[in-house]
Amino acid sequence: MNDAIDMPGGPACWMVAVGFLAGIAVLAVRLERVQIDSAADSRRRMAVQSERRVQTDAPRGRIIARDGSVIAGNRASVSIAVNAESFQKRTWSDTAAGIREAIDAASAVVGRPSPVTDRDIMRHLKQTLARPLVVWRDVGPDELARFSEHELDLPGFAVVEREERVYPNGRLAAHLVGYVGRDRAESVAGDEAFRYCDMEMRGRSGVEYYYDGYLRGVPGERRLLVDARGFAHDETTIVEAKRGPDLELALDLGVQSAAEAQLEGHKGACVVMDAATGEVLAFASAPAYDPNEFVPVLRKAVYEGLSKDPAKPLLNRASGGTYAPGSTFKPITALAAVHSGISPSFTYECIGYYQCGKMKIRCSRTWGHGPENVMTALRDSCNPYFCYLGTAAGTNAVVSAARAFGLGSGTGLDFPTDAAGVVPDDAWKRDRYGERWFPGDLAQMSMGQGMLLATPLQMARVAGALGTGLLATPRLIAGMAPELKPLPFTERELGAVREGMRMVVAGGTGKKGAENVDAWVIGKTGTAEVGAGATRRKNTWFIAYAETCEHGADGRPRRAAFPERRIAVAMVVENGESGGGTTAPKVCEVLKSVFGTLGPEPSEAGKEDA
Repeated sequence: MNDAIDMPGGPACWMVAVGFLAGIAVLAVRLERVQIDSAADSRRRMAVQSERRVQTDAPRGRIIARDGSVIAGNRASVSIAVNAESFQKRTWSDTAAGIREAIDAASAVVGRPSPVTDRDIMRHLKQTLARPLVVWRDVGPDELARFSEHELDLPGFAVVEREERVYPNGRLAAHLVGYVGRDRAESVAGDEAFRYCDMEMRGRSGVEYYYDGYLRGVPGERRLLVDARGFAHDETTIVEAKRGPDLELALDLGVQSAAEAQLEGHKGACVVMDAATGEVLAFASAPAYDPNEFVPVLRKAVYEGLSKDPAKPLLNRASGGTYAPGSTFKPITALAAVHSGISPSFTYECIGYYQCGKMKIRCSRTWGHGPENVMTALRDSCNPYFCYLGTAAGTNAVVSAARAFGLGSGTGLDFPTDAAGVVPDDAWKRDRYGERWFPGDLAQMSMGQGMLLATPLQMARVAGALGTGLLATPRLIAGMAPELKPLPFTERELGAVREGMRMVVAGGTGKKGAENVDAWVIGKTGTAEVGAGATRRKNTWFIAYAETCEHGADGRPRRAAFPERRIAVAMVVENGESGGGTTAPKVCEVLKSVFGTLGPEPSEAGKEDA
């Protein structure tokens, strides 16, 4: 008996059945893709279309002084904004008109005219529809109170809080600290780009600019849900922004205040350095500006007023202003000569002028100083002596000595402005003016004039190196490792120059530069004439090195074996009378802010410095 089942239609039916089943399987797979995979993709695309990623700005780190005082911080700023979704109309022009009408009504309540134009409103609708439109920034307490009383009558408006920069000391150290401005944040997104980025605080000058990347925090993230037209209807914070770290400067606010007080009413600059570490204790430039006027935005009227001011308050004279250093350069000429083999006791007869070809370089004393050596010439600031000394040493020796003190190049300061100045020579003059180097050029440079240029920061560095024998790289940040470079001069050579600079403050041209200061001080005055004719004027200098001291039996300062503090100061005052009369007394007050005073003025019998 045959038990096999005989399928009607035979093999052909089997083939049809298999094909049918295969079709069902293919259909099932396609349905799975459409209903599951494609649905997920569709949901993702819908989410992308209805979500907007917003990168929020982070609070900026503070800048603090060495004693912990805040010199650049943050404050809460209240703004009033309008949300476009509350004024939706059929057309964009009708929506804009509704917002305009609402702003005008709110303006009457707040009591402040609206700075927002019709063009601003339309641009906002086209570009940043889902975000609030800020109408009034930095709203005051009275304005906020009036708005709060009528808030229910002003639907669509909201109070927005954010942090803005504040400078508690106003103009104090303004050129050093700098200021900030608002700019579009740099996106830190991964695969998915941000649709909107809040405007964040960015450094525009000074420390704010140089350390901008350090002070800026980590941005946060918010998600907005929008409708089909792009109006926002929900907002969620995904990641909170993180505050930037604080930055501690070596700045001493007491010394800074003293320096700025001495420059009040003048154009000039003062730099005070720790000569042993390079830390900048004071960095003053006058006149200054108030960086608070740049917050929350720099108004056109403010900027024009500052930029057109003939006193140039925006100019950083401390490290960006270049001046002929005048006689403050003479210690360098002296070192160049002594290092080249000329004895410090070498005597030259000053007859009131130095003859260089057809040019006569006059002495400050009409009939001359008579016989001078290196020390007495520094004390008297004798121009003819140093013209002769520099000429005897030669251009290469003077230029090499100047460059050994860092002149002619940047100091390495951690700051955006660090002018190099000029140390001229034959190659420089040929390149700049197409002329050769003349003996008169060397004579002029040897007494700190001619084409020689330096900044107050560079000259403070020079003063410190003259006192310690080490050229320090200036540093603004507290606690950085010192970078010191030995000078190519012996202690004997430096000792002769220091003795001359001690004589300057003991009874020479700079005797007002260390009066009653409780420290061992050496210094040098300088007066450089600039301009010609009606524009002829004088820039007056004083540089000093001071260190903690011991006291002799007469109460006068004596140099200590191991001084606790070593300070270098350089100050320039534009349009002054003389370095000794105008600037030295000002530096004296700055030194007192560091070391204090000796007490009652010593008697005449004790005037001779030990």
